Amino acid sequence: MMVLAPGANTALGAPQCSWTLECANTSAFGEYAAVALLPVDDKRQPKGEAALFQVSQGWMEWNGSQEKIGCRLNLSALPAGADRVLVVVYSFSAIGPVSELRSLRFQLDGQVEFSLNLAENGESAIIIGEFYCRNQQWKFRALAEGSAYGLAALGRRIGLSIDDAHPQRRSSSPDSGRSSSATGTGFAVTPTHILTCAHVIEDMQEIHIASFEGRHRAEPVVVDRRNDLALLRIQGAPAFKQVSFRDGMGCDLGEQVVAMGYPLAGLAGGGVHVTQGGVSALFGLHNDASLLQFTAPIQPGSSGSPLFDSSGAVVGMVTSTVPDAQNMNFAVKAGLTLAFLDACGVNAARSPTGKTFTTSQISREAQQSLWRIEARNP
Repeated sequence: MMVLAPGANTALGAPQCSWTLECANTSAFGEYAAVALLPVDDKRQPKGEAALFQVSQGWMEWNGSQEKIGCRLNLSALPAGADRVLVVVYSFSAIGPVSELRSLRFQLDGQVEFSLNLAENGESAIIIGEFYCRNQQWKFRALAEGSAYGLAALGRRIGLSIDDAHPQRRSSSPDSGRSSSATGTGFAVTPTHILTCAHVIEDMQEIHIASFEGRHRAEPVVVDRRNDLALLRIQGAPAFKQVSFRDGMGCDLGEQVVAMGYPLAGLAGGGVHVTQGGVSALFGLHNDASLLQFTAPIQPGSSGSPLFDSSGAVVGMVTSTVPDAQNMNFAVKAGLTLAFLDACGVNAARSPTGKTFTTSQISREAQQSLWRIEARNP
């Protein structure tokens, strides 16, 4: 068995071939993630429809099982102009990183093997290989090209429209129970990126950010549904003023915090709202160590609001509340948020605990970093 390293290639005996793909997380394919084949030319311009998971095209056929995906390829039957096929592993609707698959094992014609460790990959899609024709000879090259933006956004960048949602979870029915719009809060973590809650934008086709500074179209980069984190990219807007995260140790029990956001958008006014409270617990429900509990009042639309300490550094992001309890609110801890941003390749600003500021000083300094999130299905 020939073993390929990323970047290495091997010649095919014929334009017809078969391959299989397995991942260490045996239940992931079909539930969390899938495989797509994109026919393109040598400049990676699209030359035909993508072959999505379990939807075959005339030049290929899926087979195998959830545990071991198989595919038969007839490269001589590719659409006109296509001289290569990209093999992409992706999470449905960019709901999380491909690291959930842990590792991949690709076998070609039972003679060539390529293994890939995904433990450090925070992207929502990854090109693991390409079939390409050179000097009338078909070859396969092993790759490891991560795409933080997911399959749909990868398709948009090359001019191909792809619906990367789970095929059994697509629904436009008014009875689906999903609202056609949602609002929340986001805050700038780089001059071009906004962080918010995944549940605010989940299943929404159009996302905008708005404030007194203007309104701009946003695109999901990476969505971590499990930890309720979503990174948005905004193009064509002036550079954002980014927040700083608390560096070092986390919050102390009883520490004072300030929440800032856009609750009840359209009802409570268009500006930023500020509330104060304290850290009431260092765990979420069921001892969830990824969350902290705080008492600063929040309302619908507060999801995604930054939680600041007395030095003006972010110590958490507001994510949920217990409706029947009084100010029993939860925020994703800054440490987990920073780990998420690091996995996305985002270098967030950090600041040690230092000088203490008043709430009015903190709000005056931070409000230019805050944006209202407007998500809807047209």
